[in-house]
Amino acid sequence: MLITGRSSRSRIKLKSQQRRPKSRLHCWAWVLFALSITTQLASAEPWLDTRDTGLRMDIERLSNAGIIKVPINTWPLMWSGILNDLEASDSKALPEKLKNSFARVISAGTKVTRINNPQQSLRLSAANQSQLIRHFGDKAREETELTLRRNGISQHFAYNLEITKTQNPWDGEQTHYDNSYFGVVLGNWIGLIGSVEKWWGPSWNSSLILTNNARPTTGLTLQRNYSQPFELPVLEWLGPWTTSMFISELDDERFINNAKLVGMNVGFRPTQSLEINLRRTAQWGGEGRPQSFKSFLELLTGVADNCGDASCKPDEPGNQLGGIDIRWDLPWLDASAYGQTIGEDEAGGLPSRRTSQIGMQFHLSRQWFEGTVFVEYDDTSLQSAPNPYNTLYSHSIYKTGYRYQGRVIGATWDNDSTVTSLGAIGYLTNGDKVEARYSYGEINKDNLQDGTAVARHSVNREGAKLNTLAAKWQRPYSWGELEIEGRYTDQIIDEFGRQQEKLRVAASINYYFY
Repeated sequence: MLITGRSSRSRIKLKSQQRRPKSRLHCWAWVLFALSITTQLASAEPWLDTRDTGLRMDIERLSNAGIIKVPINTWPLMWSGILNDLEASDSKALPEKLKNSFARVISAGTKVTRINNPQQSLRLSAANQSQLIRHFGDKAREETELTLRRNGISQHFAYNLEITKTQNPWDGEQTHYDNSYFGVVLGNWIGLIGSVEKWWGPSWNSSLILTNNARPTTGLTLQRNYSQPFELPVLEWLGPWTTSMFISELDDERFINNAKLVGMNVGFRPTQSLEINLRRTAQWGGEGRPQSFKSFLELLTGVADNCGDASCKPDEPGNQLGGIDIRWDLPWLDASAYGQTIGEDEAGGLPSRRTSQIGMQFHLSRQWFEGTVFVEYDDTSLQSAPNPYNTLYSHSIYKTGYRYQGRVIGATWDNDSTVTSLGAIGYLTNGDKVEARYSYGEINKDNLQDGTAVARHSVNREGAKLNTLAAKWQRPYSWGELEIEGRYTDQIIDEFGRQQEKLRVAASINYYFY
């Protein structure tokens, strides 16, 4: 049965805090360096992060109409290609229904990529409990957060410094630097060190391989700046393309301490209406595990994966996820269909034991509302495997699994869950931004079917039925934004202390210093 008593949850929460370290890797060297050059940089960023659903909605509408031509389903998303496509279009010839989206995107992009325009922001958020279920666009994680932010960009450098103080944090860490980074632009590439939230996939509520569900890990990232097509024969057929790769440290308390998280993505648009992304992530190295260059090459090539003999297990390079997602724009419907499949293992050089996600979204333009309506279906059990349960995000060597600070790095529902989601995101005629999302299904469903099933799960090890309704409202002002949000879940589905009440209510104020 589910644990519903508040005192029981408090004890579980205290235990979870005690088994996690009080602090993560603090990159003081690059933080201090960023601070030392703040007088030389303009406050801006080279990309869009995962926290603005409104801009993402506008970008997808413009992409569906053929105005934005670069790949758009890997976040952070570079501003360079977006602005190039907008500036190359004829704004006067735009359909009436796209003019507001065009104006919002080009205004935001021009502002944040402009030099000599310093600004900082202060954000205060408060809620009655931590945030359990996270989607694209979510910001705060804990009950109370105070965040001071400063960012900047010059011809060759970019940085974002965020310092957040929390009250009563679930993971016991009262100060963190999530989304802080320092980057260098080298030709058509940007390299950075820091901790940046990522979202890999065309979905809105959850991605199977990489989301903002877990806190971002600290490490190195290399990402292509512009998305120009290849000029070589055959390869030019891929169209505009982009790629990103990263390596970071999983520095929480784990079965294999100090394991590395490695990821690589290649995305391209062979036609205007079709975007394809190839994704791959892996856990590699750590205490007692091989970390040589040879081991890393074996990880990349997959030649030593899934060792079936106990004698070769000590040399197995890592725990990998890999797959593909596709987004197909349907301009005659003003809609898009998308899907993602991710394999937990490898067979014959291709992902095997796959999990899947499908979705569809429709763009609406009404007198009172302008936005996107979507429906998504996630199944995080492995239907192509002999045993579909207790495999995704788990591993025989990296027994903590594909998790960080107690949360899955992939799907917000964790493994063995089937969830259907409906949502709407957009703007009212007065400029207010609104969201509504409803999800229903089963979490850790094998345990619901068989109460004796034993599994590691970051939401509820005993299984739960999910019915949850969330809404968000944001109003812009000349000084910043005011945001109010709420989520109601018809039962307590979390057994680790993050959800103490069925209703979560939160409010935040974001103030800009000019």
